Parts: sequence; structure tokens; C-alpha cells
Amino acid sequence: MQPDGNTIKIRIATDCDHIKEYADILTEVTLTDAMTKKDSRISESDIKLGLTPSCMVPNAVYYACWMEAGMLSKHLAQDMAESNSVDFVKDKCEISKL
Repeated sequence: MQPDGNTIKIRIATDCDHIKEYADILTEVTLTDAMTKKDSRISESDIKLGLTPSCMVPNAVYYACWMEAGMLSKHLAQDMAESNSVDFVKDKCEISKL
């Protein structure tokens, strides 16, 4: 969250070229972008052009923005991360829920 209280800088660490391109374009968003999917830069089709429809990154950006804005508890999110995960294993995908 930036000092203006309305802008959130976006940094995404990845080795996926498509997500890198998305991150390079989506360098910052406003709270309005984080609050609604309609007309949001986060889910704008021109920005998401290289991503697959099933890519989880745009939704993760929403959640990260909500945490930065204080709309979602960082502590609760960390607790949930311990019990829910998606593990991508070579040649197969496993979703685990404990």
C-alpha cells in the first residue's frame, strides 16, 4: 500500500514468462481495482492476454490487495495457507486439503 492510501504496488516473483509479462504491465492498482472485477486492471483482458483462463495469479493478486488494504486478515490467510495448498508436481497436479 502506498502512502496515498489508494494505490497498491504489485510485485510478482515467478519463473513463468506469461506471468512475468502480466506482472510487468500490472505494476500498480487502485483500491477500486481491488474492490471490483468489472473494469478492474487486475482482470483486464488486454493485461491477462498471455495467461490461461485457469491461471490463479489474477485471483491471488485480488487476495494480496485485500490483505494490503486491511480487508482480509494476514494472520488468518497465513493460517489457511498451512492447511490448504496447491502443489504442482512434474507431470501431474495435486490439490491437497488437510
